Amino acid sequence: MTIIEEIQNQYSAFSGNEKKIADYILQNKASIKNMNIKDLAAKVDTSTSSITRFCKRINIDGFVDMKIALRSLASGHPSKEMPTVYDDIYGYYTQVIDETNQMIEDQAIETVVDWIKNANKTVIYGIGSSGFTAAELAQRLIRMGLNATGVTDSHLMIINSSIIREDELVIAISNSGETPELIASLEIAKKKKAKIIALTSFKNSSLTKLADVTCFGYHSRFVNNTVFVNTQFGMMYLIDVISTFLVQDENFKYNMDLTRKNVQGYSKKSE
Repeated sequence: MTIIEEIQNQYSAFSGNEKKIADYILQNKASIKNMNIKDLAAKVDTSTSSITRFCKRINIDGFVDMKIALRSLASGHPSKEMPTVYDDIYGYYTQVIDETNQMIEDQAIETVVDWIKNANKTVIYGIGSSGFTAAELAQRLIRMGLNATGVTDSHLMIINSSIIREDELVIAISNSGETPELIASLEIAKKKKAKIIALTSFKNSSLTKLADVTCFGYHSRFVNNTVFVNTQFGMMYLIDVISTFLVQDENFKYNMDLTRKNVQGYSKKSE
């Protein structure tokens, strides 16, 4: 496990001060190699002893060892000057994809694909920006001929969970894994013995604890991002991976091609 994965895995359990340290480290990995511990303490407005304790918390002996661990990551992800807006956004997306790809577990993806194939019905939950991702996944599954629906309203989530059946599948999407309405709905679905899949960023989140299977995406707050870019990019990467595995099934691929053909034909008639 890399130092980045260790920080992200424990992030939900960090104190406010520890999260400040973690955020700065994750957003400024390249510059830390030129800092001493006092420099970092000044940057995050904390003490050197707090940074030392943070290192211990993530199973690193000390600040110097943390710098070495970060430097070893940099060799695999070379940085470059980003002189333009285009390069800034390209760098953001590249980092999110690279880190998400490192977090993917083959067995989890295989289980997710198998459960979607065999579910009597798949319901995808998401609120806010995660709601758009939920709607996208639902549309893809429907086009493959699967019984699926996206639920992005918190009240409808409660209603759906109240009447869900054991042979139905819930896919819950939340970067933080702490969206209250989503968690409340899943607690009901859990009591109904429905299977739950989580797409999220944190291993110790409330969502992860409720899920039977979890796929992790890199959180946008871990990138030094001060502009308006897609915070769902890690989740969308996971959806692309899952969808690609699903369409390897000839029946699903046929349905996808058929719906594409008919939609395109209808669009031409409407012109």
